[in-house]
Amino acid sequence: MKATNTVCLFAAAGLALTLAGCGDAGIYGKVKPEYDLVANQDKKVLIWVEAPRSAAADVDAAEKLAASLYDHLVARARIKPNNVQVQSDSRTAAPDGVQTPEAAARQAGTQLVLMVRIEEYELLPMNIRNYHFGRMATRSLLLDVQANQPVWPKSGQGKVHDIAIELGQGDRAAILSQMSASTAHCIVRNLYPIVKMYYKNSDERISIQEAFEMETF
Repeated sequence: MKATNTVCLFAAAGLALTLAGCGDAGIYGKVKPEYDLVANQDKKVLIWVEAPRSAAADVDAAEKLAASLYDHLVARARIKPNNVQVQSDSRTAAPDGVQTPEAAARQAGTQLVLMVRIEEYELLPMNIRNYHFGRMATRSLLLDVQANQPVWPKSGQGKVHDIAIELGQGDRAAILSQMSASTAHCIVRNLYPIVKMYYKNSDERISIQEAFEMETF
C-alpha cells in the first residue's frame, strides 16, 4: 500500500510539472514561430490568395480566405492593421496581362507577400437538411520581396494545409466561413508566438506522425 502511494505521488508530481510548463513548454507555453511577423513589424505584408480554375472553388472562396487571413493576422497575431494589406482580387490582370504576387507587393509598397493558393476545394450539400461537407486544401508561402527569397517555409516549396468539415451544420456561406477561418488559423499560427493549447485545429487533416509531433514539440 505504501509503495502504491509513492507511485501515485510521483505521477501527480509529474502531471503538475507538465501543467506548470516545467520540462517543456507545457500547454500554456508558447510555440516559437517559424517566422515571427510580430518581431518584424518594420516590414509590411500583402495577403495574396488565388484560386485557379483547376481547384473548382466557389467564386467567393479566395475573397473569404483572404479576409480570414487578415482578421487572424490583426486580431490574433496582433500585427498592426496598417502593416497588412489584402489583394482584393488576385485574378486582376496588370497592364501587360500578367499580375504576379511579387509585382503586386511592390506596387502596394510591402516588403513581404503571403501567397496562398487554393489547390483543392469541395463544398457540397448532404442528404441531411442544412448540413454540408466542405474541404479546402491550400499551399502557402511567405516571400521577402526585396531579398527575393522565401522566409516561411524556407524550403520554398510552400506549406500544405488540408481542412475538412465532414458534417457541417449550416448553409454554404457558414461552412465556407468555417473552412476559411480554420485554414487561416493553420497558416497564421506559424507566424507569431501562439499558446500551445491553441495551436491545433479540429478541422485539420493530419497524419499520425504530425499529430505526435504536435503533442511533443
